[in-house]
Order: sequence, then C-alpha cells, then structure tokens
Amino acid sequence: MMKKSLALLLSLAMVVIMLAGCSGGASKETNNDAGTADTASSDAGSTDAGANTSAASGEDVTLTVFDGQAYGLERYDELVKSFEESHPGVKVEVQHAANDTDTLLKARINSDDVPDVFAVQTGTQAKSYYDFAYDWTNDTDVLAKFNQAAVDTGKDADGNVKSLPWTYENMGLIYNKDLFQKAGITEVPTTISQLEDACKKLDAAGITAFSLAAKETWVLGQLATHFLMDKSKDAAGTVAAMNDGSLTFDTAPNFKNLFKVLDLAVKYGPDKPLEIDWETSENMLANGEAAIIHMGDWCQATLDKFNPNANLAFLPVPVSENPDDTNLLSSISWTYIVNKDSKNLDLAKEYLQYILTSDEGLDWMCNTIGSVPSAAGEHKVAGKLANDAAAYISAGKTNGWIHTSYPDGYNDSTMGPTLQAYMLGDLPVKDAIASLQAGWVTQ
Repeated sequence: MMKKSLALLLSLAMVVIMLAGCSGGASKETNNDAGTADTASSDAGSTDAGANTSAASGEDVTLTVFDGQAYGLERYDELVKSFEESHPGVKVEVQHAANDTDTLLKARINSDDVPDVFAVQTGTQAKSYYDFAYDWTNDTDVLAKFNQAAVDTGKDADGNVKSLPWTYENMGLIYNKDLFQKAGITEVPTTISQLEDACKKLDAAGITAFSLAAKETWVLGQLATHFLMDKSKDAAGTVAAMNDGSLTFDTAPNFKNLFKVLDLAVKYGPDKPLEIDWETSENMLANGEAAIIHMGDWCQATLDKFNPNANLAFLPVPVSENPDDTNLLSSISWTYIVNKDSKNLDLAKEYLQYILTSDEGLDWMCNTIGSVPSAAGEHKVAGKLANDAAAYISAGKTNGWIHTSYPDGYNDSTMGPTLQAYMLGDLPVKDAIASLQAGWVTQ
C-alpha cells in the first residue's frame, strides 16, 4: 500500500465536500453508521479566551469542530449550547463523522477548511496532522489536568505535546449474559474450542451466536489485532517487530486463529454477515437477538439506548487454546488537535479544555459515554462495560491497541477488505495472509 499524502487526496476531497458538505447547524452527524467525576473542573472561563477572537470586539465568531463521535451526541449538543451561552457572540459548529473520519477530515484540510478543533486517532493518523497542531508543551497548567501517561500519547518525535487525549477505551467481545444462561453456558469461554462449543449451544437454543459488524472494515481490523499480538510483546513492540520484519502475519503465533473465529461468525451469524453494520450489531446484542459482538465500551450509550436493561459484559477474545492468551485491549484511541493557525486560537484552546476537563465534559464522558476520562483524578464511571473491564485490567488480561499505529489507512484499504473477502469465500487463508503482508508498508 502506497503511503497517501494529503495532497494526493485533493480530487477525492472535492468530491466528498460537494456530496457530504462540511458546514451546517451547531452540531450535525455526518454518518449515522459509524459518571460523577471526583476531579477538579477546568476553569472554562478563566483563560484569556477572547484575546485574539472577534467576539472580544463584539463581532460574532464561529468556532469549527470536527470529531469522530457516534455516541452521546445529544449530551454533547448540550455541552455546545452551554459553551455558547457562556460566550455571547460565539457559535460552535460541530461536524460528527462517525465513519470515514480520516477521509472527510483530509477533504476539509485539502479544501483549506481546517477546523479550529479536530479529533483524530492516536498514533499514525495523529502524527500525519501534527504540522497543523498547536504545541501545548509550554501550557503546563493545562497539561497538569491530565494523567501523564495520557499526555504522552499526544507527543511528537521530539517530545512536544501536539494533541490532548480523550478517554481510555477497552475493546473485545461483548456478550449477552442472559442469552448465555438460556443456552446453558455457565463459564465464559477462554479458548477457541470453548468459544465454538458456546456457539453450538447457542445455536441449539435457537439463538444467533454472532452478530459481527462485518460491513465495517474498522471492526474487522480491530478484531484482527487481538490475534496479531501475544503476551511476549506490548503494542509498541508488536508494531516495531512488524515494521522491521522480525514478525509477520504468517509467523505471528495466533494470527491464523483469527480465521477460525471469522468462520464461527459466518456459520453462527446472520445469513448476510457483511450487511451487518455497527448499529445493527449493537442493537441485536442489546435486544437479545444475538449473543456476541466485537466492540468497545465506547458504545455503552447506544447499548443503553437500545435496551437499558440489557445484561452485558466483556468476553476477552480467545486467540488460541491457551486461556492465558485471552485478552482485552485497552488504550487512549482518540486525541484532539487545536489548529495552530486558527483565527480564534485562544477560544479553541478554551473549548477543548472545556470538553475534556470541565465538570460538564467529565459528566458527558463518565455518565453518558460511560468511559474513563484521561483527565487526572479519580472518576466514578457509570458505564457497565468500563467497570467490567477494570477487573481484567487489574488481572493483567489487557494489552495496548496497535491498529492506531498501523501504516496510514491500512485498516480500510487492506485489512478490512481482505477479511471481508475471506468471509465471502473469495479468498483462502493463505492468500489472505499474503495480501495482508503485501499491504503492510512502514511509514
């Protein structure tokens, strides 16, 4: 896969801009597919936010924001309105791009429409935008509001802080405990054989075992990461080994087992698995129409919306016949950049602090999204899945995320489509692995 620069996407950018549009109301969702915090509030109004904004001189100001949020949008809208009310003359225009986030952001940037504040995935994607990023390194009062390890995820090669972290997120299989009980499954599977046995029992009880969102290349790509990693390496070590060639898809000890799990998802899933998007997948799980999906605790709000009484929990992904290999993946996956050339730089900085560290922002993350914020301090999180993940984190059953450090665009251009082709029966395992290896081009 050739590395794609922003300039090479100019033509696509213009098409996307014309078709999708990039402006509108105070908050809009580009694509519908996609707790009480014991910490100090950021002083949302204490920074000199009006110093270089038109609002300071009585003129109206529009602050443009771009993110990949698909969850908790109603509560987010309330945050936006609250910020606007406390800043007369300021209008915050938000574009939520739940799917194709990177493509749509590149489209805006190539059209000279760089948002004042925008979210990107940590790792490879974030680094590709650091030329546009405000440097927070000397804003020590701001950085002190975050956990240091979280701040480190936003540093460039020189150690400068170019982005601010959002929440910790955990991902793995999620299962419906009531359906497992109905099928007579008394123990959570920890090996692939046990997972297959669980699928057989669910099927015998008339229950759809898997509702994998195989329409989404990003879901398949994230599922695959569990099988590429093993306990001998952390996330950074795994990517480094892939980049220097000492680890390949063919030699990764558990990677071939991914295809066994995909076989289970096809055999014990809906008739047309590649037509299942993320929303359908979550809906089926929450409403007892399917027993297992792959997703993260970021979807807590949507699951609760579908069925607030759903009895759900994480199921760390079995990747082999060794129970010790099962894992949940935990990381800070999204980070926010402030456009260093924003005409409203101080206002943009203040807005981002408000979203990430204010009492209102923390309530949105803890109680609505149900995720643990990256802000410093102890946080009581309402999300069932986030709290469930805490037990696996304490037991050492987690590892970091690696898909955010893949070569740029790899998930959507190579990993996802290759696994979709396998699920359709168009590509045998050997050819799929060869395709995945050929597409891996280091940055």
